[in-house]
Amino acid sequence: MASNLPPAEHYQYFSHLFHDQKLIPLTEYKPLDNWEYPALDKSRLEQMFLTDINYIQNQNVLDLGCHTGFFSYTAKHFGAKSVHGINARQPMIDIANYAFDQLSQTDYCFECGDIEDLDFLKKVCANKDTLLLTLVLEHLRNPHAILKIITESNIQNLVFESTVFSDSGSPSLQYYQQSTDSAFAVYESNRKTALGCVPNIAWIDLVLYTLGWKIEHYTVENYFNKNWFATPNLHKLPPSMCKTAFLLATKF
Repeated sequence: MASNLPPAEHYQYFSHLFHDQKLIPLTEYKPLDNWEYPALDKSRLEQMFLTDINYIQNQNVLDLGCHTGFFSYTAKHFGAKSVHGINARQPMIDIANYAFDQLSQTDYCFECGDIEDLDFLKKVCANKDTLLLTLVLEHLRNPHAILKIITESNIQNLVFESTVFSDSGSPSLQYYQQSTDSAFAVYESNRKTALGCVPNIAWIDLVLYTLGWKIEHYTVENYFNKNWFATPNLHKLPPSMCKTAFLLATKF
């Protein structure tokens, strides 16, 4: 699969703004020489955006759990008509808006919001064509309700990725208490812990099918890495949770 990802220095720029927690103008940023995408990140981005370009090209894209906006930026790179990113933490939104401005992007919106607020979720799903929901389910307490709201909207295409605890067995969703000392996770009020959940493969298949989604592409990888730039610190998860399910789906 040929790769035509955004320039590696742009990936570096988003990462730098996040890790240094300082908004530096693009003109003052000096990228590393001869630096390329990490192999795992490159593979992940290629799956999301190059498996089927029709999921992105000329689409109004909603990026739930957008982090600092690099996936949204990649969607624009591959021809998205517009992008709308939502994240629960304001610093990530500030970085996304700043980076998009520095990179002279148009037709974008980033806002802080809680997607477990179903009224808010209904609002942001309106008039969207494609949803990016990547490594977000791990932080939700009510994933079925959220997927149901998404299904009832006008969204037609789903780019979905989730950590899974098993690729066998009856449908199951395991809850856990995530804990972190970093700025990654969504905290409940004044606490450094929050409830999250991880499905097995059968749960994903069953829920999406019964809600009316036709899975058109499916892969399960062994490259889950909790230290990814865009992945929260899930250090409390047991070692068995080391796989990632990726799929593209459209409505029946």
